[in-house]
This record gives sequence, C-alpha cells and structure tokens, in this order.
Amino acid sequence: MNILNDIFRQSMQREHKMITVQETGEQFKCFFRKSNDNINRRDTMTMFYDVDAPVEVGALLLYGDNTYLTLNKETAENDVYFKSAIIRTNGVINTHSLSVVGLPFYGDNVNNATVTNTTNFNLIDGNIEVMTEDNDVSRALKVDDLFNEWGRTWKISNLFYIDGICHIVLEVNANVTPKYNYNLVLSTLTSFNVAPEDTASISATAYCNETEMTKASIVYSSSNNEVATIDSNGNISYLADGEVYFTATWQEQNISQSTGTVTVASAPTDDSVSIYVERLEEICYDFPETLHYYAIRGSVRDDTIPVSFKIENINVTNNYNTYLKKITITDNGDNTIELSVSGSVMRSKTFDLVAYNEEYEVENRQNIKVVSLF
Repeated sequence: MNILNDIFRQSMQREHKMITVQETGEQFKCFFRKSNDNINRRDTMTMFYDVDAPVEVGALLLYGDNTYLTLNKETAENDVYFKSAIIRTNGVINTHSLSVVGLPFYGDNVNNATVTNTTNFNLIDGNIEVMTEDNDVSRALKVDDLFNEWGRTWKISNLFYIDGICHIVLEVNANVTPKYNYNLVLSTLTSFNVAPEDTASISATAYCNETEMTKASIVYSSSNNEVATIDSNGNISYLADGEVYFTATWQEQNISQSTGTVTVASAPTDDSVSIYVERLEEICYDFPETLHYYAIRGSVRDDTIPVSFKIENINVTNNYNTYLKKITITDNGDNTIELSVSGSVMRSKTFDLVAYNEEYEVENRQNIKVVSLF
C-alpha cells in the first residue's frame, strides 16, 4: 500500500490539474490518463483523484475551456485514490421557454445529428439519447421542451435519471428559431450629489423575454476610478471630488446600462456664518415692505441657522420707546419679513434694521429712512 501511495503522490505532484465542480464551485486536484477507446468522436479520459475529493457520478466538471461529465466512480480498491471515466460534453441546452439555460450535455450520436449539405439525416426511430448531470437544472426539463443545437431543433421525448446521471431522449423537430428580447434593468441611485467617503449601491437585473436570467454575468465599472470605485456586487465607494457615473454590462449579451452623472464634492472648508437681508434704503410710512433674508455658512445658504430682527438707533431725542412702537417686524416663516412704519410722525426719521444671530455673533445692519408717498 505504501508503494501504491508513493506512486500516486508522485504522479499527483508531477501532473496534477485543478478541476472545478460546476454545481458547487469546489475545486480539487487530479491527474488524467487518456482513454484508448478508438472512437475519434469521443473525448474520454480516466481521472485519478484523492479519496476525499468532491466527485460524484454524473457531476459536471470544469477544466480549461471545457466541461466534462463524470460517467462513473470505481469502487475503492484502496484508501489512497478513486478513478473515474469522464467525457467532454458537446452540446448545451437552452430551452425555448428559457426554463433551462446553459446546461452542458454529452450526446453520443453527434455525427448523426448535424446537417450536412442541407441534406436531412435519418436516425433509427428518429431518436438520440444524451446525458447530463442529475441536478436542480436538469430536473427543470420537461417532456416536449424544445431547444436548438447542432443546427437543428430538438424536442425532449423522454427523461429518466439513474445513478446521478440525467438521460434525455431527443427527437428531431421541425426547425424553430426562437425570438429573444434581451434587456438589462439598472436600479436608480438615491443621490447624485455626494461627498468623499460616502457609499451607495446599484443592482442590475438581466431579462430575456421578461424572464429573469439569474445566471447572467454582470460586470460593474466606474467611469473614473479616482473619483469612485464599484465592486463586483455593485457597492460604490466615493473617494474624491469630481464627476463619475457607473455602468453595468451583461457580458453574455454585451448589453450595458449606465447611471446618471454623480457630483462628488467635499464640504466647504470656509465655515464662517453671515446673514443676507434684501437692501432697503427708504420706506413709506403706512406702506409695508417685504424683505427676503437667510443665513449663509461657508458661502452656501443654510436655513438651519435662525435669524432674529430688531430696530435700533431711531434718530429722535425724546420719547424713544413711543417711536419704537411705530415700527413693526413680522416674520412670515418663509425667509421673508414684513417691515412697516405707521403714522406721518415718522416721516424723515431714520432707523437701523438689524438682523442677527447671537450664537454665531453675526449681524446684518442697514439704515433706512422713512419717507412720504406724496
């Protein structure tokens, strides 16, 4: 047994290949020996692998650009390795209804199943049998399903499952060319004005004839990776000031959709606060004026900063409070005030209208003269 183990380990170390189980994505090491079956159309090999490798009869295995079907798993003659016969698949099922898409299979009568010089071929009983893995995808196949392969349209006339392998009996059908309408739907970004270090996400869904293609290969890209990056799941990280948009591409169909342009801008470094009030040099007594106002933080309007108003410096020498009561300020609640002066006694008087915020210790002061309309 030690000699057998040594020979196997040396061969594995010298010749090993990495194989992927299509259904689970698991990988394992193996090495091959070419089968001498003297049938040119069959691409068969014997695969040797560790006893704990994730290999089952009927498994579809990915190696290089090819897919292989595991035909058997020999009974263990030792506790070192197993071996299996595998065969390269030579067809793919895409049912016209899209209930099954991209299912590899092996058909033994491929040479009889193709069109030669547009001459129709004849098969015994008009049927051929093909094989694939017994899995959730092949279990979705139905009798009378149609698909196109090898230049012809085929109808499934029978299905049966034995020891991990799905056997599919096909018969030639009148040629049918299915019509497919492919579409890629991209979700909408929640904001197109963001700051560095903000995050977001988008998702793309592929459809064919309104059926969602769950196995579509979607690739996301950023128009400017210095401004923002996007990963394979559509998660976005904004990095620096600038403009950027994002694109999702359905690789199999070469269909792309892009978002709108996002502006990435840092918060203003100037955090100073000031107050704007609409200028008014004169006001007629008994005729109110409406003035707009708002607070400014770092050159940007900021309505979260409250603004208060008061009257100062009326140019009278006595009874100051009496004159003060003749000037009223009403805040309309929409960033406007109504300023009014009552009575002709106020004509030619001047006063200061002061807008202020005590927290930030800022004010806007303007001197206004009271005039007569006549």
